[in-house]
Amino acid sequence: MNMPNFEFSNMQALLRCSVNDPKIQAFFGIDINAIERDEFYGSLEYKSEGVGVCFKCAEWLIPAAEITDPKIFHLCGFFLYSEGIEGFSRYSGQLPKGILWGDNEVNVISKLGKPDSRGGGHAGRLLTFIKPWVGYTFGDAKLHFQFDTNSLVELVTLFAPDIIIENQASVGWVERSGTHRFDKQM
Repeated sequence: MNMPNFEFSNMQALLRCSVNDPKIQAFFGIDINAIERDEFYGSLEYKSEGVGVCFKCAEWLIPAAEITDPKIFHLCGFFLYSEGIEGFSRYSGQLPKGILWGDNEVNVISKLGKPDSRGGGHAGRLLTFIKPWVGYTFGDAKLHFQFDTNSLVELVTLFAPDIIIENQASVGWVERSGTHRFDKQM
């Protein structure tokens, strides 16, 4: 795969863009054809660059009135990894707002202020440990910092939050503090 310029400052403008958008085509080049797909999600991994990219169908990210094809993927997030997480190298670009890989949760909060959301640090539903994280609103996006067992930043995620899907059956997904809940209106 070619290596796009994964400067953090370039990423936010690409969120919610269609894979057919000229900005996405120029950024990813031929790699856009290598998206690993399932029915509703797609991904690209740049392990040597420390970056994962996630795509979702339009209906998850785009207002219903603007959707021309609900199955076309749109870029929904960038995952920036620390060394060794899920086999990724460390992301070598500059992290947002002066955050460093060696920063702990206290450092992140002192640099960015009180988080809009936080979670983790406990066992989940399937008895797996959910790592602690803090989240911030970042323009029209969300910015999450996940911490390792030493409370150091290990994953930074910039993503476009899901929107409520309004379709013929009045079925929607609603974002609730980093998790999703199925809502069916009666």
